Amino acid sequence: MAQRRLLIPSLAALGQEAGFAINAEVALIRLRTFQGGAQVAVAEFKPDRIVRMWRSQWAPELPATADEINTVELVGDGFNDLEGEVSFRDDCQQIAVLTGLVPLRGPDFKFSPILHQAHYNVLMANCETYVVLANLVGEGDKPTRANRLQVEIRNLAADVLAVTDIDPAFNTTWLLPVADLARRNGVVPEQGLSVRIRGGTSQFAVFTVFRNLSSGALGIEHSLPPIYFTEAPFNPALRSRYQKAAFGDLKI
Repeated sequence: MAQRRLLIPSLAALGQEAGFAINAEVALIRLRTFQGGAQVAVAEFKPDRIVRMWRSQWAPELPATADEINTVELVGDGFNDLEGEVSFRDDCQQIAVLTGLVPLRGPDFKFSPILHQAHYNVLMANCETYVVLANLVGEGDKPTRANRLQVEIRNLAADVLAVTDIDPAFNTTWLLPVADLARRNGVVPEQGLSVRIRGGTSQFAVFTVFRNLSSGALGIEHSLPPIYFTEAPFNPALRSRYQKAAFGDLKI
């Protein structure tokens, strides 16, 4: 049974092909492609120990879309702590980042809201920073509640300058351009800012992509979520206090 999976967002909107690399002894790798929120392709491979593949290899008949998300399911045992490499390439460059695999959840699983602090932002005039939100609920009935996220734009003193909402569709990739979002909400991004993102009702992988608007060069970063810095979500004595502090004022 597939136990863990890698979420691979689409950067087709930036002209990039997605790929991945895995180093593990597994019986089978199953790749699912979602477009428009629906599963549109499934491919299975019996791998060697080290596997590197690109989107054009596992779903060559489908043009990649901006909202696409791909998942890599590993079938086997003994790889709970495994990391995977998420990669992107075009004719001029290739970038990659290591990220953990997420648990495989059933179709009726109720996901907790996420808390993400997007503080790595390059906000010079010739650059844009994108918060890349890849989310998944899988096949079957979608949650009745919207996948809405509250986005707080804060200055370097952590004062809230503006608050807005976004509503990523389920089983999709959403690119949030930080500087553009700030300007649309009356905030001058060049003064320096961070973004706090809360909410959602799906399984998320969150990446940061930096783009030089002059050269087209990209960089990618994957911050560790709060669970790596606090035991509170897993400690029954602390969980309710943590949830109240993180989400008690959340109204979406």
